[in-house]
Amino acid sequence: MNLPQITAQIGKHQIQKQRQKQTPLTSLIKKTKIKLKENDKPYALFMTFDLLTQQIKFENPIPYTESLLERYLYLGNNSANSLQSYLVRQVDSLHYLLTSVWNDLYLALIQNELSESELAILLRLLESNTLIKLGTKKGEGRVNLEKIDFLSNDWVIESIDKKTININGKNYNYEQFIHLLFDDQNKQNRYLLIIPKIRTEQNEIILSQHQDYIQLVMKINNLSKSIDDSEKTQKKDEGRICYICNQRKENVSSSYTTKFSRSGINKIFTTTTINSSRDLNKIRYDDAYSICPDCYQDLLAGEGIIQEKFQGMIAGERTFILPEGLFTVFDYENLAKIKDNIDFAFKSSEAKDWLERIEAEADWLEENHYMVNFVIYRTDGNSVTILEVIEDVPVFRFTKIMNLIQQNVSNLKENLKNNHLHVSLDSIYRVIPVKENDKGQVDIGRVLSFYKAILSGHLIERETIFKYFSEALDKGLKQLWKKKIDNYKNLDLFRYLGKEDFFIEKITMTYLILMKTIQQLLILDKPIFQYEQKGESDLDKEKPNFNDSIQTMEKFLEKQGFSRQAKALFYLGTLVNLVALAQYQKEHESKPILRKIQFQGMSPNDILRLYEEVVEKLRQYNKLTLFAELLMNRFHAYYGNLEQKWNLSEHANVFYLMSGYSYMTGTKMLENE
Repeated sequence: MNLPQITAQIGKHQIQKQRQKQTPLTSLIKKTKIKLKENDKPYALFMTFDLLTQQIKFENPIPYTESLLERYLYLGNNSANSLQSYLVRQVDSLHYLLTSVWNDLYLALIQNELSESELAILLRLLESNTLIKLGTKKGEGRVNLEKIDFLSNDWVIESIDKKTININGKNYNYEQFIHLLFDDQNKQNRYLLIIPKIRTEQNEIILSQHQDYIQLVMKINNLSKSIDDSEKTQKKDEGRICYICNQRKENVSSSYTTKFSRSGINKIFTTTTINSSRDLNKIRYDDAYSICPDCYQDLLAGEGIIQEKFQGMIAGERTFILPEGLFTVFDYENLAKIKDNIDFAFKSSEAKDWLERIEAEADWLEENHYMVNFVIYRTDGNSVTILEVIEDVPVFRFTKIMNLIQQNVSNLKENLKNNHLHVSLDSIYRVIPVKENDKGQVDIGRVLSFYKAILSGHLIERETIFKYFSEALDKGLKQLWKKKIDNYKNLDLFRYLGKEDFFIEKITMTYLILMKTIQQLLILDKPIFQYEQKGESDLDKEKPNFNDSIQTMEKFLEKQGFSRQAKALFYLGTLVNLVALAQYQKEHESKPILRKIQFQGMSPNDILRLYEEVVEKLRQYNKLTLFAELLMNRFHAYYGNLEQKWNLSEHANVFYLMSGYSYMTGTKMLENE
């Protein structure tokens, strides 16, 4: 995956598409992040420095539309290490306009040789009228808070910080502050955007539309070069090689990469590593990822489009989903469609839904010439942390995986008569326990690694799957037995309050389907299921007089490929279910027999002790029926003698045991028996 190339191609397409209506600053425009409810009425308003009244007024709210973002040049916040010189701010960033913006804007004008511009003169005029205070260093300066026009002269601003403003000892967030200024009690009125302007005797000047400000923004974002710089570059060398377009051009520099958003996709693969050739010829070579101005604009535009159109979620984490063609010419429309379909693969609860969706698209097969890349990340707004990167996954692999999952689900439903079993790629996240703390999901890495192995065809250890299964039941049931669920919420525990049997069934049968799918993909280090050629089954050879229920179980076990020891544990699980049902009927709703199972792993000795406990409970509850005795017979037949080697691991023992338990939950067997 060449992430900068993909980003630049997407950006170039966007620039070409909007060429007629685009300005050089279009690629910098941001969208507001405030979420609105259905009945909310959004507004933008002006922060007016009134030189006539010597006041700062928040006034003239206008209905908010997205067209305002480009009209008034909303650029979001500057990156944390830069001067905070952007003027139009979202309401929750109002503290910047009340503190450092004006000083930082003035310093930026000086640094970019605009100290005598009209905008710089206006800032000095505001200071001479005591409306603002300028400093000499980044972060200094402030607005004269006493000049803010309040409804009441008794209101005094005592302090401000990044999130709140304290008035007369009471804290308000900044949107509440605007409501207070307008005496607006309607919470459905939402104030999103603050636009600074200056009112003089002659006119009103919207500062973000001032030509000096536009020139400054272009300079600090490397969207323009002065004539002097161009002349110097021409004299100094014939140009350097751009990393993106691989062409020799003027003004190619790695300095552009310092202007990228610290939380955007362009920051992920930039580096400060020096090209070794640079030491040989410093004129020809620059830092790695040196780019030309045109490609810089493509990258900026691409970053915005990817943020908006190519972002999804995998395992509860933000993910850039980036398709790229193998042989075909770049086609933006195809990329967007592929992204949507792949994103849906991780959202749909059932593989069948996804397969029906892509089958409805006649040209899906043509998209098999594409690969898909995933960049799974976290951001706090100031930096990006990469959690996992999954590269070069063929589109047709998704179709193969989902087809296998759906076939295995259909086969299992047919055997269990279970119509509420749904499995898809999303199910992987729902059956591997993920702990949470205040900072987010703690051990999500193993879930992402599991996804990577399946999508990329990497080998998966059989024992790892059994361990995840045991842990899912252990952690999940402990949460369900608590008074309040406080962790491992990715297991969908709230759906199973008071329904522990259905939770066990869901986890067990989902793992059964995933195990079969992974084995069919040939990525297991050791096989789990052993399929024999058709012939006489063990039951046929013994020819006992078993009823239809046992015959059905035997056919199920043969179809699943369970070994003899696995079958023994399966039948023990069915007996445990009989005890659990008897306890439930005796109003032991917590089913104490489940607490006898060591979900962290069970040794052969643990299994025998559990069997003895189960038989004793069946006698106690007067449930040693013919059906129970038939199940016990099958347990003994498959368990064999005590001297033989036990081939299953302790975690595998738990899986096969709970397979039998879940089988009984997922059928109407008990009602018939």
